[in-house]
Amino acid sequence: MGPGQARLVYGLMVLVVLCWLVSPTTGNVQEPAWVLPQYPFSFDASRAYEMTRDFVTRFPRRVIGSFEARGSTGFIKQHLEPLGYKIDYMNFDATISGLRHPVGRNVLAFRPGQNPEIIAVLAHYDTARTTRQGAMDDGSGIGVLLELAKVFSAAPTRRSLLLVATDGEEWGMLGARELARSYPERSRIVAALSLDFVAIGKLNEITLDTVGQMGGYTPPWLREIARLSIQAQSLPVSEAYGLREHVERSLLISETDQGPLLNVGIAAINLGSESVDRARQDAIYHSMQDTIDNLEVASVNEYGRIAEEIVRTLDGLRTIPVEPMGSYHLKDLIFLSARSMSILHYLTFLPLPAVLLFYLLNHKRYLRVQRVLRELFAFAGTLIPFLSIYYCIVLLKLLRVTPAYSLYPATLKDPVLEHPSKLELTVLASAAVVVAVACFFILRLISRKMARPDFHISKLILLAILSGVVLIALLHNGYWAVTFLALPVWIWMLISFSPGAGGRAANRLCIMAAGVPCYVIEWLYATRLGLGWKLAWYEILALSTGLFTFSGFLLASAAISLGVRFFVIQSQSRADSV
Repeated sequence: MGPGQARLVYGLMVLVVLCWLVSPTTGNVQEPAWVLPQYPFSFDASRAYEMTRDFVTRFPRRVIGSFEARGSTGFIKQHLEPLGYKIDYMNFDATISGLRHPVGRNVLAFRPGQNPEIIAVLAHYDTARTTRQGAMDDGSGIGVLLELAKVFSAAPTRRSLLLVATDGEEWGMLGARELARSYPERSRIVAALSLDFVAIGKLNEITLDTVGQMGGYTPPWLREIARLSIQAQSLPVSEAYGLREHVERSLLISETDQGPLLNVGIAAINLGSESVDRARQDAIYHSMQDTIDNLEVASVNEYGRIAEEIVRTLDGLRTIPVEPMGSYHLKDLIFLSARSMSILHYLTFLPLPAVLLFYLLNHKRYLRVQRVLRELFAFAGTLIPFLSIYYCIVLLKLLRVTPAYSLYPATLKDPVLEHPSKLELTVLASAAVVVAVACFFILRLISRKMARPDFHISKLILLAILSGVVLIALLHNGYWAVTFLALPVWIWMLISFSPGAGGRAANRLCIMAAGVPCYVIEWLYATRLGLGWKLAWYEILALSTGLFTFSGFLLASAAISLGVRFFVIQSQSRADSV
């Protein structure tokens, strides 16, 4: 690019940065139009604790489809039915590690209110296969749910109550997903609270989970009700905002039961907690040590009071606010509308079409059909090995080699994740290598009679492909596009030809550095799941189940392939460009 063109591009980049910096001043400050009810608390923590103890000691292995899981639903029914709730069961199919269990079961307890609107409260009763008792996760949620059932049976409520003990949460919120899909009166549910879980020992903070399962976000009004209820108990609030929320919206992988409800447009939020001793909590989570002795009544009391206050506030609202779910939590009480975020996402990539146009104007005289085809073939040859991995995963699933799941792969600490299939990893790696080698030699054969490569033309074609990938990504998920493509786009479009070996080496380092957001997020999730390199195995399983979609995989593969091609064309000398 010429000096004037470069100044324009840099000016556009500065404009984009300024728009992001100024965006907080344009956000909407969430001003609550309600106050917390001043009722005396009725929640009895000792009773909730004892119900939890009774539940988890009588039914310690409540894995979906097991005999104990089925027996535990009878326990829940026996405690809810005498309180005047109408009890129903919702059965659904589930596939876990290739085993089909048509016995997933939700327990639904309904109590009519003064109007037909429904407030739903959910807690999952199932456990991971590596857990015994599961007192923290999530026997504690069931104990709180049963105590809330007693609290709200004492007097009429304005809105109807639906209390749900869900099954299959550990495998992708399967019970909540079935509720969101199949509950006949789901259109009447105006708000939902998920209870997962009371942490061991003394509570350090209360966590709010607000991301939907493949779509949807908790609206600001419900977040604020939850925040006020937590602060009333003098506990810190941990919730996603700013960069963390941006990343969560990029991935849309919910970990608790609010996820499927948000996906279908129901305002929902999850109430979680963290212990003062986080290291011990992480060690106990999904282990044989998750027993009732680790819970404290005082913590159950704090958690239960917050849950009661949220439900009472929801029931006391004259009308349930009607707000779009796409509002983005920037910081504190500041939210940006979905339209504002969409504009920011598109603006982020504004310099790219300018650079593409300048490259076209400056180098169009060197455009040759053969040079264009050469780069297109090279890009396709780089992309095809990635696609071969995906279709091998599909084939292995059809052959029933890969463990099958309804949606989410094995849970944290599950043996399936701890011991990846060496056969499948070998097959996938071998297929990718064989296809890559075949593509390399085919490309060499095809390109023999083609014009010599031209750095600027190659870059022009790659920028055009990159523009298409960015546009599709923005339409697919603007958060994903900005999180994973913004830095690569800005770096790759600015890197130009360098005649010296040192300059080319620096360019290659910058090209690889463009993947820093991806590297960091991969590392964070590998650490969070305790998997290390085995995260790759989790991702393979996620692709086989559909948790990671083909469209998302294709976009990611195209971006990586573009990075590889930008890296490779650095070896083209200026002599090739004239």
